[in-house]
Amino acid sequence: MDKEIKRLRNKFFLLSSVISFMVILVMMVVLNVLMQLSYKNEQKAASDMLVQTAFSKAADTSSELIYIKDMEINDLGNCVINRDPTTIKRITLNGTMTCADKTAEWYSAGGGIFFEYTDESSGKMKFIHKEYKFNHGENKVTVDFTDNSNFFYDGQPIQMDIEMVSHKCFYISEVWWASHSNTQSLSPDEDVTLTLESIEIQYLENISVAASDSYCISLSSFDEIFPSGTPETLNNYSCFYFISDNQGNIMEINSGNSQNVFTQEQAEKLIENENTLCRIDNKEYKRTVSNNDEYTVFSFISNSMAEESTSRLILISALSGGGMFVLVLVLIYFISLRAVRPISQSYTKQKEFISNASHELKTPITVISATTELMEKKNGKDRLTDCIFAQTQKMAELVNEMLSLTRLSDTEKSHADFKCFNISKTVENAVLYFESIAFEEHRKIITDIQPDIQYTGSERRIDELIGILTDNAVKYSDENSEIKITLKLVRDKVVITCENPCSEFDINDIPHIFERFYRGDKSHSDEKQGYGLGLSIAKEITTLHKGSINAEYKDEDGIISFNIVL
Repeated sequence: MDKEIKRLRNKFFLLSSVISFMVILVMMVVLNVLMQLSYKNEQKAASDMLVQTAFSKAADTSSELIYIKDMEINDLGNCVINRDPTTIKRITLNGTMTCADKTAEWYSAGGGIFFEYTDESSGKMKFIHKEYKFNHGENKVTVDFTDNSNFFYDGQPIQMDIEMVSHKCFYISEVWWASHSNTQSLSPDEDVTLTLESIEIQYLENISVAASDSYCISLSSFDEIFPSGTPETLNNYSCFYFISDNQGNIMEINSGNSQNVFTQEQAEKLIENENTLCRIDNKEYKRTVSNNDEYTVFSFISNSMAEESTSRLILISALSGGGMFVLVLVLIYFISLRAVRPISQSYTKQKEFISNASHELKTPITVISATTELMEKKNGKDRLTDCIFAQTQKMAELVNEMLSLTRLSDTEKSHADFKCFNISKTVENAVLYFESIAFEEHRKIITDIQPDIQYTGSERRIDELIGILTDNAVKYSDENSEIKITLKLVRDKVVITCENPCSEFDINDIPHIFERFYRGDKSHSDEKQGYGLGLSIAKEITTLHKGSINAEYKDEDGIISFNIVL
C-alpha cells in the first residue's frame, strides 16, 4: 500500500506537472503570437508611413526647376539647357530687374531662347530663337514652346514647327537689350540690370521630367526629409525607397535610414527584381510597390529588428517559462506531499488497526478453541462443538491473512529473507500439495515447469504465491477440467502462468479481482470458502518482488489466466 500511495503521489505530481507545463506553454505561445501580430502591425504602419512620405515628398513629374547657376555656359555666354525642346510645353524664366535711374517711369530688358535647326535645302545648321521680355515689376516671364508663330531668324519672323529643331538641347542667351523711359535706344542700358535666376520647365502631357537623358536623379536620405529627426515609427526599422515615373524612369533614390548609398544601377536592379523579399547586406527587406497617376514608389523595409525582437522575446519567454515551471514543480512537490499525507496517515492507522486487531483477536480465538476442546473432553463431541471449531478455524485463517497483508506492506522487513533459490523446485513442490485436493474436487493439474531456474527472492513468499493461485484455480474452475501451470524464463524474466476453465466467470470482475475483500461470488456463499484476500496477497507478493501480475479472460474459450512476470 505504501507503494500505491507513492504511485498515487507520483501520478498527482506528473499530472500536475503536465498541466502546468501545458498552461505555461500555451501562455508563451499566445504571448508570442500577440507580439508577432504587434510587430506586424508596427511594420505595416512603418511601411505605410514610408510610402506616404515618398508620395508627399516626390517631385512633380510634369515640371522641373533648374537654377541658372547650375547650368553649363558656352563660349558665347549662353546657358545650355540639356533638355529636349520638343517635349516642353512652356518655360518660365525667373529673374530680378532693377533700374539705377530712379526718375524712370518704366524700364524693361530681354533676350532670346535659341534652338538648333538644320536647313534641309542647304544642309547647314542655323539658330532660330524666341524672344523673352521682362517689364517693370515683373519677376517671371513665360515662353510658349508650342506656339510656332513667334520664331525669328536673323531678326525676321519665320514659320517653324518645334518638331524640326534639334532634340539635344536649347540655349538661353544673356540679356540683349535694356532701356527705360529716359532713354530712346534699345541697346543695353547700364542703368537697367536683369539677372536670370532659374527657369521652370513645364512638360507636355504624358511626358515625364525623368525621360530626359540629362535628368539628374535626386539622391537623398531621411536627413533631408526629416531635419528635426526621423519619426520613431520609421526609426525602428531599416528602410529606404525609390521613386520612378510611370514610364519606369527613376526620379529619386532615397537611402532612408539605411547604411547604404545606392547607385542608379543598384536601384534599377532592385526595381527589376520582382521578389517580395530581397536580401541586402545580410538583411532581409520586404519590397512593396505603390503607384498613383504620376509615380511608382518602391519601398523597402527590413524586419530584422522584428526578428531580433522575436528572438529576444522567445529567449526571455523560454527562460521565464522555464523558471516559472521549475518554481511550479517545487510547489507541486510540496503540495503533493501534503495531498497524500491524509491518505498515508489513514493507511498507517488502518495498518496499525488491522495488526493490533489481528493480534488481539488471536487471544480470544485461542481461548475459544481451548475451551471447546475442554468441553469435548468433558461432554464429548457434538454438532455444536464441531461448529465452534469450524468457525474458530475460519476466524484464525482470516486473522492470519490480514496479518500477512500487514507484514507484506512493511517492505524493509519483507526483504529480509531474500536469497537465491531454485524457483523451479519451489513451484513444483507448491503445486504438488494441491494435486490430491484437485483430484478430490474432480480437477486435474498439468504443469510445464522449466527446470533449474535460479531466482533471488523470498522462497516462502513465492511458495505462498503459487499456493494462492493454485487454490484459487481449484476453487473456481469447472468440474472435470484441467488446470495448467507453467514456469518459464523469458529474456531473463521469470514468467509464471496459471490457467483454468471458468465458464461462470463474469468479465466485469477483471478490474476488481485484486482488490481486498472482493469476491466474484456476489452471494458470498460457503460453497467456495474464502475472504477475498488471497489475490490481494498474491499481488502484494508480486509487488514485493518488483514484478507484475494481471488477469485475462478469454470469453470464447471460457479460460481465465493469471500471468506473473518476476
